[in-house]
Amino acid sequence: MGKKKNFVLLILLCAAVIVFLVPVVLTVLRSLYVNGNISLMGCRELLLNCFPFYKMFWNSVLYAVTITAGAVLSAVPAAFAFCFAKFPGKRFVYVLYIILMMMPLQVMILPNYIGLRDLGLLNTRAAVIVPLIFSPLGVVVMRQYMDGSETEVIEAARLETRSCLRILWHCVLPQLKVCICAVALFLFAENWSLLEQPLLYLNEDSKRNLSIFLARLKGMRGRYYTRRRCCLWCRYVCGICYITES
Repeated sequence: MGKKKNFVLLILLCAAVIVFLVPVVLTVLRSLYVNGNISLMGCRELLLNCFPFYKMFWNSVLYAVTITAGAVLSAVPAAFAFCFAKFPGKRFVYVLYIILMMMPLQVMILPNYIGLRDLGLLNTRAAVIVPLIFSPLGVVVMRQYMDGSETEVIEAARLETRSCLRILWHCVLPQLKVCICAVALFLFAENWSLLEQPLLYLNEDSKRNLSIFLARLKGMRGRYYTRRRCCLWCRYVCGICYITES
């Protein structure tokens, strides 16, 4: 019975993998489909004739990687403090984190804009990166995950050392590997497609990301490209973005 159950589970998992892979494969094939034939003309137009694409693509990479790395590095010690440290008002501050996580982006845009203006960070890449590094999502998720961790290991480590950094590094982080990877994946996917922050905080197109480029695609036809070229590489760019966000 055990072997049959595992075999059925394997079949179901394979079927689920196929279901998730079919849209990705169709997207790639569709991006290569030109005038009824599969061709690399769209790739050539994108890589050789679409010069604004490079700058905005690498801006997207910079924002997504930097924000993800910074958010994970700041979320781990904050979650550790909320879970194991004792300080006045801990529960109240954690409730504030949850409220901030539930707030829509439109509520935070104006306070962030005023703060960045007073700090002189508007129209800089730091205006996009700094507020999102301290996103409460990673803190809340990791804190909830730490609640189910092995507290006996941490209590035993406290008998050996009083250093919180050593306890965090040797006892907590090994138990958080799966959670850190999941949080990093969600944060990267979310920050790859930033739209409102670069549009409002940045005035120069050279500092904006690929989402702005795609949103302005229709208005850029006459400025940069012919209609035929626009259709060719637009499908390819959308295919790349869909695969990356998936």
